[in-house]
Amino acid sequence: MALIAIVLLAHLNCNGHSIKKEPSVQQQSATAPPPAHIVDTSKQLYSYAEMMEDLNELQRYYPECVKVETRGKSYQGRAIPVVTFGNPTAQQKVMIQSAIHAREYLSAQLVMAMLEHYAKNYSTGSYQGRSLRDLFQQVGLVILPMVNPDGVEIAQKGEKGAKTEDVRLWIRQHTQAGVSHTQIKSNARGVDLNRNFQNGFGKDRKVKWNKDYSHYPGEYPHSEIESQLLLTIAQEHNYVCFLNYHTCGNLVYYGCKNASERVNTKALKMSQLIKRHTGFPLYGPTTSPECGSWADEVEVLYGRPSATIELGTRNPVPIAEFSDLYKKNLWIWADLARTIVNGDL
Repeated sequence: MALIAIVLLAHLNCNGHSIKKEPSVQQQSATAPPPAHIVDTSKQLYSYAEMMEDLNELQRYYPECVKVETRGKSYQGRAIPVVTFGNPTAQQKVMIQSAIHAREYLSAQLVMAMLEHYAKNYSTGSYQGRSLRDLFQQVGLVILPMVNPDGVEIAQKGEKGAKTEDVRLWIRQHTQAGVSHTQIKSNARGVDLNRNFQNGFGKDRKVKWNKDYSHYPGEYPHSEIESQLLLTIAQEHNYVCFLNYHTCGNLVYYGCKNASERVNTKALKMSQLIKRHTGFPLYGPTTSPECGSWADEVEVLYGRPSATIELGTRNPVPIAEFSDLYKKNLWIWADLARTIVNGDL
């Protein structure tokens, strides 16, 4: 049923209008070779509908290692996909999420392009002498490539990205106040999802107490559908670590001020691995006071290390920066899996 839902959603744009229809899974030959590129990384806007269609294609062509399901819907009714890459029954797992902030949709585009790379090379590729198949049979990835689809659609399309008049109204109010829709971080209810968690709730130094484009944590922790979904997925497995993709800054945050020393030490090791690939500077617990973020939640409530990669030089990140960011981040997943298999994290 999840695959059927994805196929149907992939042929709808954010307003419910049909877009160019591609052959369904049943209509295509199972032996047809995959296209050279599924995820389009050449243009600035990467929409929710495109992502859903790309996930459908990735699952179609790489069923051995890519499994997609939808696990709940956003406030505006958009299904939120969850991807399992590699072995779904692996004892060791890493949870990856991106685009929790609306204007940071390049993070979803990057994660999707990386997913395609790993899927394409799953059977024949290797990293430092270890086959990708072997690595990801032992370490499965659970990926939420676009946690905040409503916000992404608003960031890209303004009022046209909203489905209901209440949402269009507050977008219009911000626009009239001189704030561009391109700068929205929140979801369609005006809640900053990355401030909607329990550890440090309401402690952000820029906190706002009414719905806004950013920094409004919501009425209470976990008030939002999207936040609740992250918690549900996080509780389904005993994850080794959590990896978060944001923009911007070209840096890595790790640890949390009120996390345990053990967690912060592991988060540092995880972030040092990322730095070896990207060259990004690291910012640790002393510069990361708890503020109700997803990283704060998993580091304190679940006692697991987390690293947050901030991509690019400004928001939204110009597509001209994509190629360099892709090259720097491409092998992080394989290196992280290798490190876990070796017992070093």
